[in-house]
Amino acid sequence: ESTASPSAVLAAINRRLLGRSSGGFTTCLVLHIDPDGAVIAANAGHIPPFVNGKEMPVESGLPLGLVKDCKCSETAFQLEPEDRLTLMTDGVVEARNPQGDLFGFERAAAIAESSAHAIAEAAKAFGQEDDIAVLCLIRQTAGKEPVTQIEPAGWSQASA
Repeated sequence: ESTASPSAVLAAINRRLLGRSSGGFTTCLVLHIDPDGAVIAANAGHIPPFVNGKEMPVESGLPLGLVKDCKCSETAFQLEPEDRLTLMTDGVVEARNPQGDLFGFERAAAIAESSAHAIAEAAKAFGQEDDIAVLCLIRQTAGKEPVTQIEPAGWSQASA
């Protein structure tokens, strides 16, 4: 299948997951980002994106692999030049400290403008139980030289 529609991508993935997930499910966020900064997002139970440290109000549908007819709404928003888009997995917000407190959305939002590595390390230091993945993108101003240094991936596997 070939489409630029994030909700259609999620529906196609859902069709492939049905009956294969052994009672489990998968969360997923799909973004289509145009060169002019226009973003279309569809969310299947995943952590919403952050722009400049602010959680974007992206409507969330059910996770994938649960029901046959996956219906995820699409939400549009705009990235302006130099805006920072941060995506993270639930391993960040669901990290727990020894007292059982969650890292949570408030802490995640407070550090969402940090590097992917710094966000992942903060969640790990708080108390990692799940895998952690963080991706940060900065929309560049037209005509600006591309970034030649890529920050290390913010990914960490849960301990066994």
